[in-house]
Amino acid sequence: MSKINTLLEPSILVNKYSFDIIEDYEINQTTGWVNDLLVELEEDNDDGEFPKALMQIKAQITRKTNHFLKDHLIVKCQLEAKFHMPCGRCLYPLPQELNLNLSAAFLHESMEKMPEYAEVTTVFADGQEMELYFYHKGLADIKEFIHEQIFIEVDPFPRCDTQCKNPVLF
Repeated sequence: MSKINTLLEPSILVNKYSFDIIEDYEINQTTGWVNDLLVELEEDNDDGEFPKALMQIKAQITRKTNHFLKDHLIVKCQLEAKFHMPCGRCLYPLPQELNLNLSAAFLHESMEKMPEYAEVTTVFADGQEMELYFYHKGLADIKEFIHEQIFIEVDPFPRCDTQCKNPVLF
C-alpha cells in the first residue's frame, strides 16, 4: 500500500520520480494552485450568496521509459468540482459540476520537434490514448494540463433550464 501525498506542486520535476513507481496524490482547493483554478472558473460571478466552490483531484504519477517514447511521465487524474457560473442570458450564478478522468503523457521537449508529434494532441502510452504534453527543462506543468482540460469541458455560457432566474435584467 502506497502513501497518499497531499502536496503536489503546479510544475513537477520529472527526475523526482522513480521508474515504474506510482505516486498517489489527493489535493483540493486548500492547495493554492487548485484554488486559483476555482477562482478563475468563478471570476465572472457577481458577488452573491452561494456555496463555496470545491475541487478535489486524485492523481497518480509515474515515470516510464520505452524505446518509442523514451523517458516520459504519465499523469492520471480524477477531478471532481462544484462551482457556479453565470447564466449566459441573465447572469444568475448557476451550479455546475465536473467529473473528469484525465490522462496525459509528458514527453521530453526534444521530441516536440519530431515530425510524428508536429500535428497530434494525443499519444498511445501506458496502454491507452492520452493527451500529449511535453516537459521543458525537466519540469512537467501539471497545472496547465489540468487547466486546459477543465476549460475544454466547461460550458462557457450555461443557461437557466427554463425561465431565467434573474428577472431584474428583463
